[in-house]
Amino acid sequence: MLKIENLKKSYGQLEVLKGASLQVGQGELIGILGKSGSGKSTLLHIAGTLDKPDSGKLIINGINPFELSSKKLARFRNEHIGFIFQFHHLLSEFTSLENVAIPALIKKVEKKKALAKAEELLGYLGLGDRLQNKPEQLSGGEQQRVAVARALVNEPLLVFADEPTGNLDSQSSEEMHNLFLKLRKDLNTTFVIVTHNKELGDMCDKQYLMADGILKG
Repeated sequence: MLKIENLKKSYGQLEVLKGASLQVGQGELIGILGKSGSGKSTLLHIAGTLDKPDSGKLIINGINPFELSSKKLARFRNEHIGFIFQFHHLLSEFTSLENVAIPALIKKVEKKKALAKAEELLGYLGLGDRLQNKPEQLSGGEQQRVAVARALVNEPLLVFADEPTGNLDSQSSEEMHNLFLKLRKDLNTTFVIVTHNKELGDMCDKQYLMADGILKG
């Protein structure tokens, strides 16, 4: 599903990735741990095609996305990759239902179908009674579950999560951990999760440590 070979990335004189490699199979739940500044988020942003490496190879489901035109790359990202960040990045002027539907609408899914899919996902995630609430009317855990639904609405091949529990209390964090396991079981979704949280890392199928710009299994 995901193959990363010898990725290198520098920002000016700062060498962040020094040859990171990783292989992820369909339906796997992968945890990447490491100290702040070790390159975890940089790796995730490149794997999610939000940034480009200086060298190395990225293959997602047999495709090298960096060989696509910028327009096709944007479409590929929208259709095949989901993102969950530490901060939910929900749009404050929209309801939960509308926030979740936005990636599907960008994909040009018919509005009625996009909203129906969003409602289905929110119901699945226990937010069926929060469809018309705006982000400020939700708890931190609820906001993050809306963000998870948004990441899943286009049925992506891969979901990348960058510190998804970093802004949550311990109970909400535990609920989020269990949710990832449920999603992997029910939907066979492939997750790559960057986290400081050792408990979340221990729940993953495989765990890697990012240290000095290299992944260690």
